[in-house]
Amino acid sequence: MRKPVIAGLVLALTGFLFTGCMKMNESIVIKDDGSFTASTEINIRKERMLEAYTKILNEEGGEGFTTEQVAVLLGQSGIKLVKIDGSEYYKITPSSAGQPENKTFSNITDYYKQIAGRLYQAENDTFSISETSVVLRVPENSNLLEKAISEELKSFVSVAEGYMSASKYRNGLRGDSVVPWKGETDGGDKVVPWEDEDAVWEDTEDESIVDVGEDEEEKLKDFLNRNKELKDSLKEATITYKVTFPAKIKETSAEATVSKDKMSVEFTVPVLTDRVYYEYAYCENDIAATGALNGVTYNKAVNVAIPVNVTAFLNGRAVSGSVTCDKTGTYNFSMSDIAGTTETLCFMVDTQAPMIYKQKDTNMLEFTNLYEGEQAFVNDGYLAVYDVEGGVRSIRLDGNDEKDYAIVNSADVTDSHSLVRSYDIYSIYTGDLDEGIHVINVVDYMDNETEAEFIIDKTAPSVSGVKNGKTYKKAVTIKFSDKNGVQAAKLNGSVIKSGTKTSKKGNYTLKVTDNAGNTKTVNFKIS
Repeated sequence: MRKPVIAGLVLALTGFLFTGCMKMNESIVIKDDGSFTASTEINIRKERMLEAYTKILNEEGGEGFTTEQVAVLLGQSGIKLVKIDGSEYYKITPSSAGQPENKTFSNITDYYKQIAGRLYQAENDTFSISETSVVLRVPENSNLLEKAISEELKSFVSVAEGYMSASKYRNGLRGDSVVPWKGETDGGDKVVPWEDEDAVWEDTEDESIVDVGEDEEEKLKDFLNRNKELKDSLKEATITYKVTFPAKIKETSAEATVSKDKMSVEFTVPVLTDRVYYEYAYCENDIAATGALNGVTYNKAVNVAIPVNVTAFLNGRAVSGSVTCDKTGTYNFSMSDIAGTTETLCFMVDTQAPMIYKQKDTNMLEFTNLYEGEQAFVNDGYLAVYDVEGGVRSIRLDGNDEKDYAIVNSADVTDSHSLVRSYDIYSIYTGDLDEGIHVINVVDYMDNETEAEFIIDKTAPSVSGVKNGKTYKKAVTIKFSDKNGVQAAKLNGSVIKSGTKTSKKGNYTLKVTDNAGNTKTVNFKIS
């Protein structure tokens, strides 16, 4: 099937992030029943590995380690030396870190669920597999790993340090390991600007580090230098994909390497490249549906053409011919032909902009419409921001380009067909904002954008004609108003309008609530 998608780049970066001269191997074995296993190994040049780890151990474990001692330690940890093209490399596998050597997936859809919602793929920069095909498509000046490592690093930071406060620093890490982030920390510890989402790779000038102690500044500089070293080392790095099918391969691209039994195919490409790569292999029983790419998220409608004599189901519903996919969500096709071949096509369409709601409590996933009450918004609460399919890429508040808000919740997706298992919810505390008009702008990874204007209103409605605690001996005329509009006004529980006249003797409670939720209560008496 001619449908590329990027396979999850199993990074295995723990402890090896700052080494170079890398050769990465991704191996996938597909079985007759559609299940398959995937494994990854990373090979790093011996001298580079020893140099890096000797430095790390001497910095973090005390001085005195030699490269010879580090070589012994690496061997004891299960990291083996191998020869590649006449040079020695250390081979790092999941078992080196105490993890299973292979990941097993029951079907292609489950495989794509591992990466959906994290690495959003464009159709021209992909690694794709189905049960009967594989396609590698790399555009000029592509970087296969840079963004992946950046995202993985942010994830590692979050896991290692835990979530920050609900309203501060999404990308920050405190303590002994320092990562540049946007925004001020409590007490103004550090301010380091990010130019864009890939800024983890950008060096930071000395003057851009504000209010950092000498020790922390050195750690920060060292971190940035190591990232620069990593990016430089990626210029020599390559990735080799090997896919083994249960059926014979009948068609391949010129640079593909096919095994003697024609059951396996390999592609090797540089991590950073200045040329276009288009590599492919199709099995003899491939079902060539067209129009969409496996695992890709589209920000436009697509039409899938089902071949003749192929039985197809879309999310459990029988379909045939040309199928239009234009609504936001997951499209999961299951196809089979008269020969008994089965194949999966699963992708997402995301034309829906991110959602912005009011949220009273970050511990409760209960939201109300931001625009209820003519845009007014009470100051004591949160703005909840999320995007199910496209994922939130950037959040700007009042023109601030910084995405420094904590993910404080995640919500599970109940649709069994969906490629997204859960999505993150960002909560932005509004209590610190000044009264007046504010603008929030949110963009997802598919470039869908939501911009909303809201009002912070901390002032209760004004009431005239009656005063709290006062007794009147004649009729009163009750008037009330609010600059952002009155949501409701009740006198002893009954709805009234401004200008209502009351003369009946008795005790009264007037409760006026504006569109922001601020309330003015007046108790009075007519005798």
